[in-house]
Amino acid sequence: MRAMTPEEIISVTKKAVWATIITVRADGVPYAIEATPFDTETETCFMINPSGTTSRNLKTSDHVLLKYTRATSDLREWMGISCFGSGRFVHDGDEIREGWRLLGQVMGQDFSAAAERFCKTPERSPMMAVRIHSRTGRCSANNGEQLPTICPL
Repeated sequence: MRAMTPEEIISVTKKAVWATIITVRADGVPYAIEATPFDTETETCFMINPSGTTSRNLKTSDHVLLKYTRATSDLREWMGISCFGSGRFVHDGDEIREGWRLLGQVMGQDFSAAAERFCKTPERSPMMAVRIHSRTGRCSANNGEQLPTICPL
C-alpha cells in the first residue's frame, strides 16, 4: 500500500465516471450522493437536484468531500481518493451552457436543449461546482510500483 502521487490523483479523478459527493447537514450529520463528475478549468462539477439535501446543506456549510474509489472483487487491487473543497450551485448562463457541454463530452450525449432550458431559469440550475483545496489518495500498489490496473490513466 502506498500514497498516490498528485499526478496520479488528478489523472484518475479526471477520468472517473462516478464520484460520491459528501456534505454535512445543519445538524452535523453527513449526507452522500453519487453523480458523474466533469471538470472545468478550475472546478469539479456535477448535475444534481438543485432543491435536494445537498443544496440545502451547502446553504449551511460549503464544505464538500468528493470520494473516488475502485476495487477488484477480491480486493487485491484498490484505490481511494479524497478531494476536499468548497461547493456552490452555478447560476451564470455561460457557465451552465459550458457545464452541460462538458457533461455531454463525458457521457457522449448532446445536452444543449437542457442547457438552454436551465439558462431560462438559472436559479433552478442543477450544476454544482466544487473548488478543490486539497487531495489525498492511497492505492494497493507498493512503493515504486505503478497504479493498480483498475485505475484509468
